Amino acid sequence: MMPRSVRFPFTLAPAVVLALGILLLGALELLQGYRDTARRGEQDAHNLAAVLAEQTERTFQAVDFTLLGIRDALMAAPGLPDYDPLFREALKERLKALPYVGALYVVGPDGFITHTTDYPPRSRPSVADRPYFKAHQENPDLGLHVGQPLRSRAVGVWFVSFSRRINRPDGSFGGVVASAVEPRYFERFYQGLSVGENGTIALLMRDGTLLARSPASEDAIGKSFGSAGPLYTYLSHSPQGVYWGTSPIDATTRVIGYRALGTMPAVVLVGLTQQTVFQPWHEHATVVSISAAILLGLIGVLIFLVQQSRRRERAEQARLSRVQRLEGLGRIAGGIAHDLGNTIRIMQSTFLLLKPSLAQHPDALSLVNDADHALKSARAMIERLLAFARRQDLRPELTVIDERIAGFVPILRQAAGPRIALDLKLNCKGSAARLDPVQLEAALLNLVLNAQDAMPDGGTITLATETTGPSPNPAEFPGKSMPDGRWVRITVTDTGIGMPVSVLERAFDPFFTTKGQGNGLGLSQVLGFVQQSAGDVELDSQEGRGTTVCLLFPAVPVGEQVEEGPLAGTAMS
Repeated sequence: MMPRSVRFPFTLAPAVVLALGILLLGALELLQGYRDTARRGEQDAHNLAAVLAEQTERTFQAVDFTLLGIRDALMAAPGLPDYDPLFREALKERLKALPYVGALYVVGPDGFITHTTDYPPRSRPSVADRPYFKAHQENPDLGLHVGQPLRSRAVGVWFVSFSRRINRPDGSFGGVVASAVEPRYFERFYQGLSVGENGTIALLMRDGTLLARSPASEDAIGKSFGSAGPLYTYLSHSPQGVYWGTSPIDATTRVIGYRALGTMPAVVLVGLTQQTVFQPWHEHATVVSISAAILLGLIGVLIFLVQQSRRRERAEQARLSRVQRLEGLGRIAGGIAHDLGNTIRIMQSTFLLLKPSLAQHPDALSLVNDADHALKSARAMIERLLAFARRQDLRPELTVIDERIAGFVPILRQAAGPRIALDLKLNCKGSAARLDPVQLEAALLNLVLNAQDAMPDGGTITLATETTGPSPNPAEFPGKSMPDGRWVRITVTDTGIGMPVSVLERAFDPFFTTKGQGNGLGLSQVLGFVQQSAGDVELDSQEGRGTTVCLLFPAVPVGEQVEEGPLAGTAMS
């Protein structure tokens, strides 16, 4: 008999601890990686801001040195006429070394330009109203002046004025020497640096006025962002640093490194977006997550395999225990039945000899007939015990299963009764098995009667046959060899009340019954007949879902030659 699957406890603590350990290690790795990535991003922003601040400061110093040279040349040549050609050529030579300067020019004390690299001028404009001119005019001690971004009146582009005061020999105001530094140069330069997608580099005045930015924002140049964002809070505590913030221009969160210039009133700012900073971490997190998922999957498969192995082991142990118990019962029952059978045969012979001498004594003859009838019933029970013990005499012959069952259907329908439908699904297609056909019919009748008892309110009994391949678990049939590895399967399924586990485990025990009547030898007789025929029985049942009994017999290969007629007197053990 193949036992029903049995659930058993399985300690998952080691697997759970291992899985939790993998998750914890993965989480710690991701957390540490996140922190390291954030620190690297902050360090990158800080380092780039420092490099750009140094480069920008040198650029501004170069402009200042140029202005000082021009001022000294003018003070050495008093009375130089306006737009002097030689002086203009000298200005152009100086301008060639300053790619970030759009123009060099000199403004007289009256506010009109007297020398310029943009020659000939479109007009002779006055810059007396410009802040940088007024600053030098009003403050004799003012050194280098870096003005706010302005738009050129001549060409309409943005520029930042760098200017120095020119003093006359008597110390009075003699004008201004100035340069127009173009923000576009810094924007183009910043665009050539790799700061990732949506990264930003900006050059601002100390008061927050934007001088240049990449990506370029024409509308933002000249605007003050001193009150927007925490930059100037940090700047008030340290001239350099790193913080995370959201840009007031494009509302993007970035890690921002800043560095104030040492000698110039400007600040360089470098912002790297979260996406850029954490992209390597996201890739690493993907690898870690996939690896953890694979490990957890392997643990899950291992748990499943262990459970399956233990389940099979428990099932096999239960099967062996049940087989041993049934074998023990069979030996005991066989011995008792054999001895009782001999005694009953002696008693029946004695009664047979007594009957003629009691012909004149009807009362005594009636008692002997009753005793003889009781002995016949006892003989039938002993035969069932012998069937369970696999010691009954069988008459096996080559039997075409579907034909035999089809001829026995009328009796099965009558046994099922009028309230129960018998559904036939005969699909053996001519397959045969070597067995005792009379005992097969008795076994089927026994199963149909059991199904009828399990359906007091009516239902359906399905009798199906099929030819299947080799057993999925050869260990279920130790010592049995199938000629071609194929089986004839006869299945009887009902829609009745089913069996609880406690009843299912004892269903094949002799004399075990839950009906309150009968001798409890029905299923045990079926089991003995099938196993004596080199087959086995599968029993599956659930309370409220019915019962299924499968009889398995080795299929006889097509073309195997057998003798015609029954093999009388053959005993199989």
